[in-house]
Amino acid sequence: MGTGRPSEPPRAPALRPQALLEVLAKHSVDYVVIGGVGASIWGSPRGTLDLDICAATTRANKRRLATALTELDACFRPAGLEEEGFPPPGGWDDRTFDSLNSLATTTNLGWLDIWFIPDGTTGYDDLLENAGEHHVKVAAIADIIRSKQAAGRNKDLAALDHLRELAQRRAERGQTEP
Repeated sequence: MGTGRPSEPPRAPALRPQALLEVLAKHSVDYVVIGGVGASIWGSPRGTLDLDICAATTRANKRRLATALTELDACFRPAGLEEEGFPPPGGWDDRTFDSLNSLATTTNLGWLDIWFIPDGTTGYDDLLENAGEHHVKVAAIADIIRSKQAAGRNKDLAALDHLRELAQRRAERGQTEP
C-alpha cells in the first residue's frame, strides 16, 4: 500500500544514442534525428533522457524499423509503465506502426521515441528537406524549434528560448551544418 511519499518519476535507463543509431544504420532504417539529441548535435548543452527520431513511413522502412526494434528488445513505454514496458502482441512487424503517429519505447540501449508525424511537421519528407548531415541526418534547428513549439509541452516550451538563441548565434557565424 501507499507509504505517504509522493511517487518518484520513472528512472530512465542509461541512454546510448550512438549505439542506438548504429543499430538503426545496420538495418538501413530511414530516419531523421529530432528532439534533444538533434538539438545537442546542433550544439545545445542540454541533456535528454531519450533519442527521438522521425522515421520514413514506407512499408519497407517500417519492416526495417521493426527488425531493428526486435534486435533492441524494444517494448512499448506507456505513461505510468516507463520502467516495465510491454512488448507488442505478436512481436514487431511493419503493421505495428500502421495506426500510430508516434510511439515511446524502452530498449536495451535506452529510451527510443519514434515519430512518424512530429508535432508541427508533416513527417520525414518535410524534415529531410532541410536536414543537416553529421554522420546521420539531423533535423534543421528551425524544424526542431517548430516541432517543440507545436508540441506545447512544458519541457519543450522551456527549451525554446535557448534553441532560438543557439540558432541565431549559428546563423551569425554562418554555420549551416551541425
